[in-house]
Amino acid sequence: WIAEESDAWNVQFVAHVGDIVDDNSATQWDVAFDALRRLDGHVPYVLAVGNHDLGPFGSAHDRGTLLNDYFPLSDVAHEPWFGGAFDAGRRENTFAVFDTPTGPWLVLALEFGPRSEVLAWADGVLRAHPDERTLIVTHAYLYSDDTRYDHVTRPDQDWSPYDYGVANAPGAVNDGEEMFQRLIRRHDQIELVVCGHVLHDGLGRRTSRQDGGGHVHELLANYQHRELGGAGFLRIFTVSPWGDRVHVQTYSPYLGAWRDGPEESFVLELDRRRDGADDLD
Repeated sequence: WIAEESDAWNVQFVAHVGDIVDDNSATQWDVAFDALRRLDGHVPYVLAVGNHDLGPFGSAHDRGTLLNDYFPLSDVAHEPWFGGAFDAGRRENTFAVFDTPTGPWLVLALEFGPRSEVLAWADGVLRAHPDERTLIVTHAYLYSDDTRYDHVTRPDQDWSPYDYGVANAPGAVNDGEEMFQRLIRRHDQIELVVCGHVLHDGLGRRTSRQDGGGHVHELLANYQHRELGGAGFLRIFTVSPWGDRVHVQTYSPYLGAWRDGPEESFVLELDRRRDGADDLD
């Protein structure tokens, strides 16, 4: 559907928030490969890895993944929008800059529970691109009660990155609150953070103030617990011509159905306007 409708919707890029597969097996990566490759030649996409993409049987006991066997960095390294990767030849942590009708967007895809060294790399990327409004795509960040993952003050939160084997070393993971304190609050250019991972109702939303006076919208959407394993629901982000707001909608191409409740269809105000936008008023 995305490939077929990319022109009609003027789709600029697609972002996957992780759990591309369930058990990190070749059989499931075969399916994911066949599905995502349908976007090739139509619209670029960025991938964030989730806990189920890591470790034996998707356990996230370690950071081993078949992602790079099926989606090697060499597939996108030549693309004009590709910016770079934390690990040479690996796709778990990457950034891209997409030129859109509302101006350039920098997209950072960060691994499940990013390591401290990954956050330091992301900080460097943002400092090198201070003028690009930014979207961060990661797997586990916001919880279903609209709070950020925080293993210190909220040990009651289910499925924290600290609950998995990847956390078994100092600095080996950072949860949502740590990501906010160590990276997101420090860069006003970050306008959106999107994530998945959490069950319950699978929805969350908050807006937080950053150190420079800006605001970042943090959004959780995960449909895996709903009918038919999610029924293909996805989110569509439509940025206004002025670049000052984004309309978030929820749609299933499989069902041909929209979800229009207040948690699944809403408008967010953005801090930055497109260059020359005042001339459009």
